[in-house]
Amino acid sequence: MSTTTERQELLKNAIAFLSDEKTQSSPLAKRIEFLESKGLTTSEIEDALKQASEVTKLSQTFTSSQEPVLRYTPSYAPSTYTVVAPPPPVPSLDWRDYFIMAVVSGGVMYGVISLARKYLLPHLQPPTVTAYEADKDALNAQFDAAEALLKELQEETKAVRVASENQQARIEQTTSEVDAAVKEMRENEARTRNEMREIRQEIDTIQDMLPKMLEKNKESQAQSLGELQQELKSLKTLLLSRGPSVSGVATPPFPAPGRPSIPAWQLASSSADSPSSVMPLPRPSVVGSSNGDKLGEPVNSSTSSLSETLEEIA
Repeated sequence: MSTTTERQELLKNAIAFLSDEKTQSSPLAKRIEFLESKGLTTSEIEDALKQASEVTKLSQTFTSSQEPVLRYTPSYAPSTYTVVAPPPPVPSLDWRDYFIMAVVSGGVMYGVISLARKYLLPHLQPPTVTAYEADKDALNAQFDAAEALLKELQEETKAVRVASENQQARIEQTTSEVDAAVKEMRENEARTRNEMREIRQEIDTIQDMLPKMLEKNKESQAQSLGELQQELKSLKTLLLSRGPSVSGVATPPFPAPGRPSIPAWQLASSSADSPSSVMPLPRPSVVGSSNGDKLGEPVNSSTSSLSETLEEIA
């Protein structure tokens, strides 16, 4: 009798153990192993599992209907083993669950299909002919605009190139003119420098030759003056030696410088002794001198001119 009571107590504890929420998270094999270790047989464990599942269903039903649930608080026998709760059994599904799942799945599929038709399908479908033509017209318009812009850029580039070439030509012409002007200026400067050097050389030569020329001119003038004085002296001596002429030309009023004059009595005695003194003296037309001067005047006029010359020299 006591054995039957103990077995019933173990069965109640097993049912409480299996229906406990803390032990339901543990695997079922571990819970069965724990019950076997407590001394329960296989048939008792199966009965405990059935009763525990019924208790669990009842508790879930009461919880959903918000009614108080009377729970049995098991009293475990003192044991040294650790209790590992087996996993809860999978709840069975009825037709309502399947209906809800079907409705939710249908709604989700409808939404996915709607989104795919609205956003994905237009991109997957090939464009129509009108779309091709519109794209073609847009591309042609863009190509025309690009071609016009390219032509404009080519014209601007050509104008800039022509302007740069003209500017380069003007710069080259100006540079050549400047080079020519600089070259001509340098040539003129070199020519002027050469002329100045030649003029300086001529001036230096003239400066060197001028004292010599002056000295030579002075010597020639002194020599000519000495010769003229000698000729004048000889001419005067000749005139004095011939004496006064028949026409009564007077002798020079002054004696020849540097030589004593002949007295008149000597001239008279010399003329009386010489037979040529009786005859009249011929009038000389020309008297030649050593320096080549011509005296085409009479003796009186030549004598007066010689006197004036001697006065100027004196």
